[in-house]
Amino acid sequence: MQGFVGKIRQTLAAGLLLLGAVGGVQAQDLFDPVLIVNDRAITRYELNQRVLFLQLLRQPGDLTKIAMDSLIDERLQLQVVTALGVKLTPEDVMRGMTDFAERANLTPEQFIEALGQGGVDPQAFRDFVEAGIAWRDLIRAKFGPLTQITDNEVDRAIAAGAAAGGPVRVQLSEIVLPTNAGVPGRDAMTLAQELSANIKTEAGFADAARRYSKSETGPRGGRLEWQPIDALPSNIGTRLRAMKVDTVSEPFSIPGAVVLYFLRDIGQAAGESSTSRTVDYAQFLVPEGSGTDADLARLRANTDTCDDLYAVARGLPAERLLRDTLPEAQVPRDVAQALAGLDANESSSTLRRGGWRVFLMLCSRTPTSEVPPSRDEVRNQLTNQRLAAQAELYMSELRAEAIIRTP
Repeated sequence: MQGFVGKIRQTLAAGLLLLGAVGGVQAQDLFDPVLIVNDRAITRYELNQRVLFLQLLRQPGDLTKIAMDSLIDERLQLQVVTALGVKLTPEDVMRGMTDFAERANLTPEQFIEALGQGGVDPQAFRDFVEAGIAWRDLIRAKFGPLTQITDNEVDRAIAAGAAAGGPVRVQLSEIVLPTNAGVPGRDAMTLAQELSANIKTEAGFADAARRYSKSETGPRGGRLEWQPIDALPSNIGTRLRAMKVDTVSEPFSIPGAVVLYFLRDIGQAAGESSTSRTVDYAQFLVPEGSGTDADLARLRANTDTCDDLYAVARGLPAERLLRDTLPEAQVPRDVAQALAGLDANESSSTLRRGGWRVFLMLCSRTPTSEVPPSRDEVRNQLTNQRLAAQAELYMSELRAEAIIRTP
């Protein structure tokens, strides 16, 4: 979110166009419900506001769907927060708004002013922050007592990530099966489950990768180079740590695809210190269509570095090219998964965002710290991972039980 105000100026015109379209709707229609979630309405105004908010944050993908999904989640969160009596003070909300604004190097007042220039009501921002804080507090109250990390678990985590040799690395092969491009008669998950159950050797996995995988690694049998296990999404890294060498993983669902891994080797990187790293990466959105593969091939042939993408994106809407520099732990899971097998200036095109293919390019990875984490930091990290998993499961249950209908 660095340079947030500048990015807002780039997308302000698009935001005002959207407001212009909304302006054609009668005022009373703006507050009509577009969806009912357990008898709680989501209005057209709220949906429009959330779309504008996401647009100004340069969120890629189908913004209307993303906005609606988040509003549904917030309605369900509000339901249980109210039922369990979780209450926030104005100071709690202000701290949350301050924390969010600081990610863009702004004060809350500056952040709200910038959003207002793009047509976002300050209350929409406040509601977004308040829902997130209340949900976090509820999860900690509900599951915190059940999520106690033992000293042995901390010891194992430290040993796995910072033992004598250095950080844990894995040598993998992969099979990537897009969920919208399965084999006739079998969807991606069914095929992945069959392959996981039947493949017993590296040679068999390589044959299946060449036959089925849609990743750039497919033609070479899915082989990936050594990579830090922490570069993988935490749920995948945790499972891989428990695997034996020369075995096939269970299928992992990631946005737009199902992935299988063959663990060729695992160990510490001799002579390296355990470091956290910062990842600089770029995403260029290519429209889905009959010529998409050819467009991606041309893009790959004409871009040697991430900086080359700026020339490609010249004259296009700002949201077509997104570049971020983040700690590895903060990279979205699907992006982290795709980046894990890339070296600097290499690219991937397996990700999808709505009607777009993502040309993803790794610009660089750089160490950000050579100080190993303390025991308390490791314990907090393990606790947060477990709480995040509990929150995800709880939200799935709430969605499954909810009555969601159009008016």
